[in-house]
Amino acid sequence: MKLVEGECRKRSRAMARQVVLAAVLLMITAVQASAQTPTEVTIGYVTYAGNGCNYDNNYVLSNDYKTITFIFDGMVATTDGSLANKREHCQMSFSMNYPDGWSVSIGQATGRGLADIAKNSEGIYETHYYFSRQTGTAMVERKMKVPKVGSFEFTEDFLTLVWSECNNAPNLNIKTVVRLEGTKAMMALDSEDTQFQLIYNLQWRQCPEN
Repeated sequence: MKLVEGECRKRSRAMARQVVLAAVLLMITAVQASAQTPTEVTIGYVTYAGNGCNYDNNYVLSNDYKTITFIFDGMVATTDGSLANKREHCQMSFSMNYPDGWSVSIGQATGRGLADIAKNSEGIYETHYYFSRQTGTAMVERKMKVPKVGSFEFTEDFLTLVWSECNNAPNLNIKTVVRLEGTKAMMALDSEDTQFQLIYNLQWRQCPEN
């Protein structure tokens, strides 16, 4: 009888230790989840350059600081007209303000737009990003399957991530290009009905302590 009681006590203690360990792991997970982004992020200003930019371009930083959405107005590449019309680009540089101890990168880019591309032509979308005063540029590219008529949406992962320097918050620069090959094609990132956008997924990490 005493042997049975002793075995029960051992099992009870083991179960209690497991419960405590599970609670500790849950607390650690909660702390890590709350530390995935800085407490506050703001965008000070944005500058634009390129034939695909428009002063009506809008951007939205999500409340959780994990996405930036750019809404374009009039970024249209077409084979109608001059050679220059076949390539549209817009470079955006914006100042991000966030607390020291954090570094940011872009993990994904989602492009939404409209295309009318004939079988013997080609539409290409690409986006690059880098940080001012730092080396390294990340890029993704998507070639449209043809023929294509109608809206499109694709999400690309950056295979190589470029991170901002710690305790620096340099300007983030993003360049988007829409270009065409062939004789009969049109491709647009245009916000006429607010559904044509570029969405960038921000990734945050805490800097190592000195």
